Amino acid sequence: MKRLLAILFVMLFLQGCVSAPRAPFKPSTGIIYTNVKAPLTLNTDKTKLSTTEGMSSTTHVAVYYFSFAVGDAGLKKALRDGLLEKAAYADYEWTSILGMFGRLTVHAYGTELPGQK
Repeated sequence: MKRLLAILFVMLFLQGCVSAPRAPFKPSTGIIYTNVKAPLTLNTDKTKLSTTEGMSSTTHVAVYYFSFAVGDAGLKKALRDGLLEKAAYADYEWTSILGMFGRLTVHAYGTELPGQK
């Protein structure tokens, strides 16, 4: 009986093992719920702040040993989404629920393509 409980415990808490993306640093994450934002670069000494933003994201679902991920969280897609010509900097946002459902979103900030306003 103890062995069965131990197996169920491991299956419940380690299913999927969705891990947060790696960037210059990894913010704190929770087991039950995580929603963190962090920069994709720490090279900020010459970065000009911008409010023009584009986003791209992927979604991940993990159940036991089966996991599925779909989407495009690339910088190129984020630039296209925001109609940006050039990225000044980028951040990422990671959301995870019980390690089974995850969403990674890349936020790109920069200058708009000419003629967009």
